Amino acid sequence: MPYLRLSVQPKNIKPNFRLLGFLVGAIFGFLLVFSFSKYQNQNNNSSKESTVLSYSDKNLTANDNPKDLKTLGVLLLGYGGPGHEGGFLTDAIQVILIDFEKAKVNLISVPRDLWVKLPSTRETKINGAFSSLAGKSEDLVNVGGKAMKDYLGKLLGLKLDYFLAIDFVGFQRAIGINLKGIEVEVGQTLDDPWFPIQGRELDTCGVTASEVAELTAKYSGFELERQFPCRYEHLYFEKGIVNMQGGEALKYVRSRHGSSAGDLERGIRQQEVLTAIKKRIFNLQTLEDLPAFFKDVSVHVKTDINSDIVNYLLPLVQKAQDFKINNINLSTANVLTTGNIANTQIIRPKAGLYNWTGIQNFISKEISN
Repeated sequence: MPYLRLSVQPKNIKPNFRLLGFLVGAIFGFLLVFSFSKYQNQNNNSSKESTVLSYSDKNLTANDNPKDLKTLGVLLLGYGGPGHEGGFLTDAIQVILIDFEKAKVNLISVPRDLWVKLPSTRETKINGAFSSLAGKSEDLVNVGGKAMKDYLGKLLGLKLDYFLAIDFVGFQRAIGINLKGIEVEVGQTLDDPWFPIQGRELDTCGVTASEVAELTAKYSGFELERQFPCRYEHLYFEKGIVNMQGGEALKYVRSRHGSSAGDLERGIRQQEVLTAIKKRIFNLQTLEDLPAFFKDVSVHVKTDINSDIVNYLLPLVQKAQDFKINNINLSTANVLTTGNIANTQIIRPKAGLYNWTGIQNFISKEISN
């Protein structure tokens, strides 16, 4: 098991910035943003609010008295954002549960194809719940994120205190520009010849209109897409330590056709990248331009984290020696199985459609070990 070790004091970084920065690589974005916000306010004595803090401080209250917290649950969402096909579908869904008493971080991966029934009775894959739960709100990400946090918490049987959502651009910039790349320990070779190229989704690859019509009548789904190979690129990441920039890391966590486990394998790859981010932040000796870093990250991050939690985290992290990382992947190897609804391939609980008891019991057992 990898560990978060809190023993090295990087140079030229305020202690609160460093400690929050690598407390958990999985939620590095909000920790860095908030710790820098404290750093900036303490040094500038400025009353100006950060753009990230303004939403939570004005419209939300802390879910608990920070002094009484024993655990902290955060829902981490990754979505495409404007300019991407299905821009508000959540390609990455991870739950981070930090147990301060046990000095343990549980990373729980939720597959995007998990079939659910929303409170509105609409049935959909879980990756579509984000935008559906927001309804017609103009503040889709904040409203959808909070609703997703509440809904998924009940489904998994967990108390989720906060959510954090980051779009693809923010993910790439944070890794490629701010962190200058990461070293990912690839657990299984990824060989995906069918990774979609953004902007080429409707390319006919030289096929005539009549031929397109014939292909459409003959094939459907991914088999139809395979008839247009120019829309795709070949990804290959060999098992072992691989240096990745932002774009490469994003492709690595989004690939769907590079392993026998298909979509379920993506959760494992996401956790590998999050662990690499944690290690990179831990090894940083300096961040030369803190204001630029804060600005770059905060533009692409939405969260309902209340600033009170920052004051609570600091002393806890200072006392901690190790945080053990426990990866929990919901998959067909444990509590899930595949199925088909209305010609749509889905993932559902083995206990039965919409029966979440088995999943809740499995998670409870895993986090208590």
